[in-house]
Amino acid sequence: MIFTDITNQQDRRDEQEFSKDEDRIREKLLDTIDQFPSDILLEQDFRLAAVDGSGTDSLMTLDDIRIHLLSTSAVVLDTNTHSENLFAPLDRETLEDELGEQPQIDSHWHSGVRNDARTKLSDSLANIYPLKDIAALTLPFFRDYTGGQISSFSDFTGTDFEEHVPRLRDMESLISREQYLTNPAVHEELRKTSEYAAIRKILTSDLRPKYIFIDGAMSVFIHHVRHYPSMPSGFMLRELCELARQKNVILCAVSKNHTIPFAHRIAKMARDKFGEGTKWFCQLPCKDDPGGGLHIYEDRTYIPPKLAVPYLYSFSRDNRPSRIDFDRVWWLQYIFVPNDPISTRANEKALFAEIEFMSRDARWYGYPAPLALAHNSCKLSYEDLRLAREVCDDVLKELKRDGIKAEPLRADYDL
Repeated sequence: MIFTDITNQQDRRDEQEFSKDEDRIREKLLDTIDQFPSDILLEQDFRLAAVDGSGTDSLMTLDDIRIHLLSTSAVVLDTNTHSENLFAPLDRETLEDELGEQPQIDSHWHSGVRNDARTKLSDSLANIYPLKDIAALTLPFFRDYTGGQISSFSDFTGTDFEEHVPRLRDMESLISREQYLTNPAVHEELRKTSEYAAIRKILTSDLRPKYIFIDGAMSVFIHHVRHYPSMPSGFMLRELCELARQKNVILCAVSKNHTIPFAHRIAKMARDKFGEGTKWFCQLPCKDDPGGGLHIYEDRTYIPPKLAVPYLYSFSRDNRPSRIDFDRVWWLQYIFVPNDPISTRANEKALFAEIEFMSRDARWYGYPAPLALAHNSCKLSYEDLRLAREVCDDVLKELKRDGIKAEPLRADYDL
């Protein structure tokens, strides 16, 4: 019944919208990837990095207080085409000298008491993210969003943002979605901030990677009235994008799970046009790009994201297409060539050739190896969580908190 409803309602409407885009996608947005030979010797080898995080929003519960556990891992590899050890991870000592112990394990608690949630979350975010200057944190978004018209707080005078300036003075006031601060939402903000903090450490280190991969999308959720990020992590992401441009680092956000409509049809179109097994990419343009955005996501929220350029891509015939986002300001500077689609396409193909080259590890074929290694390093197993709860139990006993257990309440009933 549910699939019939989807077919009769959503799919039928989407088919009509997709039919308006088919020719443009096939002829102008889809293209193949020119692969490097397996024995290539790059003119100059380079480093690439990735950050991923995991955790739980309920390591334990004390009445209505939740304890969050975070695990965040950064990895750095070298292409090493001039040796036999392709994409060798940086040795642990060098990595941890620059970035600290890996993975980074951290814990935070969150209260459900009215008016406490925003204060407690802001304290945690301020503690996690290394940049403490709020002006330096917030201004990169406005610089990018306004095309450089706002570069200091004095530039807010006379703009639509002027009345909101008092809300841009500290971490707590940057949280404008306090009514949505559920435990999962709090955990998501903590996890993102922890990952962004790790990325910032890489950018300010002496490691100097050419690429940094982020797990997820470059979506920034914009407040519908104030027209700036509704949570601090949105400002953090834009601050990272600006810093990456200054450091000549390419930020790539890769989503294994995404909601791009008709991705399966675009993949079939690529197979029909280029042949089975061909590696391909497809830009998902916005309204400001030549030809405008696509009809299939015209009414979809945050596709494409503000200040980002998403693509679909496939490096393996066995996998469904993935999504990758790039900073739009960087993309306009280094990839897009105004009034020259041929040069733009050449830049895109060069970019995807490098990303495909680092996605050939047989263990995760078609997925960037740095991200796969970061994922494996940060993930917490059920056994890890069980041991963490045992540690909590021991600490509680030392504190004479008798009768309190770290296990979920359902464990009392073997459920």
